[in-house]
Amino acid sequence: MTGVGGNALRDPFFLSQEAANCLPISLAILDPEGTIRYVNQTWIRTAEKYGLSPLWDRPGMNVLKHFGNPANHSGKPDITEWLTRLQRVLDGTLPSFNAEMQLCATSKRWYRLEGVPLRDAETSEIRGLILLYSDITIYKETESKLREAFSQAHILHGLLPICAVCKKIKDELNSWVPIEEYLKARTCADFTHDICPDCIRSHYPQYSRILDSGDP
Repeated sequence: MTGVGGNALRDPFFLSQEAANCLPISLAILDPEGTIRYVNQTWIRTAEKYGLSPLWDRPGMNVLKHFGNPANHSGKPDITEWLTRLQRVLDGTLPSFNAEMQLCATSKRWYRLEGVPLRDAETSEIRGLILLYSDITIYKETESKLREAFSQAHILHGLLPICAVCKKIKDELNSWVPIEEYLKARTCADFTHDICPDCIRSHYPQYSRILDSGDP
């Protein structure tokens, strides 16, 4: 690592910063009052990408005070709940916090915001808060596709009592209903009526020669 002295390489704080900067997840460290004291490079790049710089990528911003002002959260009611939960993590009355969000109204990308307490290794005293946010867009898109597929998936199973003559089906109320009505009520299928070649020959023999001739 060019330009880095041997003492720096042995400095645990320096190493922890270098490790944090290598993370693909955005990371910020807040003090007990809610002020940002450190952000990693991924946090900075994401803030710049969505036009949140210079506010979000500069240590010194107090997150709790900033979003405590209604003018800074675009009237979103969930922001107040998030602040309450973040404060409870800092107070030690809530073990962690997580929420799903979009960084701005024009963004189609989704992020998961997580907050966990930063505790003293010896005393377990809360010394601040670690904020993480990661891109979960691919998971949200997959979830949306699965929900859509599930909403359209209506599978019939088991034995269906069907009349051998008129083909009506007996439903759960022991009523005999036309097969079209039964399927429309339980699946996403719809019906359009046609007539098969066998029925044409049986019921409309005068038209059977058209089938036999092969004309469309």
